[in-house]
Amino acid sequence: MNNQAIKRISDLDVFCLQVFKIIFQTGHANAAAKELNVSAPKISRCLTTLRVTFDDQLFYRRQFGLKPTPLAEHLFEPICRFCYSVAKIEQVAFEVSHHDSTPVLNIAVMPGIMASLSLILSNNYSLNRIGKIRLHPWKDDSAELIHSGELDLGVALDTTCHHDLNFEHLGTLDSIYLAGNVRHPIWTRLPHFTLNEICKYPSLYLECKGLNDKMAPLEVYSHQSGIELVSVEKVKGKEQWYSNLLTMESLAFIPAVEAEIYKNMPGIHVERLPEVEVKKLHGNMLPSKYYLIEKPVSHRRYTVENREIIINTIKELLALHDYRY
Repeated sequence: MNNQAIKRISDLDVFCLQVFKIIFQTGHANAAAKELNVSAPKISRCLTTLRVTFDDQLFYRRQFGLKPTPLAEHLFEPICRFCYSVAKIEQVAFEVSHHDSTPVLNIAVMPGIMASLSLILSNNYSLNRIGKIRLHPWKDDSAELIHSGELDLGVALDTTCHHDLNFEHLGTLDSIYLAGNVRHPIWTRLPHFTLNEICKYPSLYLECKGLNDKMAPLEVYSHQSGIELVSVEKVKGKEQWYSNLLTMESLAFIPAVEAEIYKNMPGIHVERLPEVEVKKLHGNMLPSKYYLIEKPVSHRRYTVENREIIINTIKELLALHDYRY
């Protein structure tokens, strides 16, 4: 490297390198402006300075954002190390509060496991090394938000949501529980109760994208078996779901990972559906398979170690029904 090139690089400020790092990770200049709390023109000026300094375009504009050039791919790791070192120097020199500077990892999660995942994350001391974790309900645009850098990870059922994302199978849920009022007559049939008996009472299910957004599983079973179903109602909120269980003599199926939470709700009783009845309910449908959804390795803002901690935590949650109940 000649003296002129060294001078150009040494003239770069830390802010410009932070801009490079965020654009590389997210693929969007507006994400850098939002994270650094500056205007879009300032980000544009920094990007111009970076391109002049390294004599390279650094990022090409593509349909889904900015794609790094080969040189940018090589620059990313050393720039990340430099930014990390600067952050550590700032922390030591100015005694930055750990509480205020803790990074937030944003994860989109299917509503059916969100509450249980929150509980197990709060009790996992290994996560102290990661920082704060904010869970968001999985929505139609969650995959696009992961791709753009607004979200870091996703835990969902759909693997066709975005062709530029990576998917890893985490676990399968095949156990099902039945929930109802503690005084519901169905519990007199314990320890055995059947789908045919459940069909004699109002059925309730919570709308959940990807699981039952078109038809309730019990409704499918009643059509296929010729068993008349008293009624079936779809609700969008857990307050209405809870209220109907308490006051309408309704019954509802819940995933195994949520059983521990629901059985502690006042007035609610929860029982595991016998395996033979689960097979009838599933019919030809495959059990729910959960996948980790994330960007390619070079665009992730978390370490390999932190990723393994999160994956193992989610797998532990999905496996709970194998030995707890």
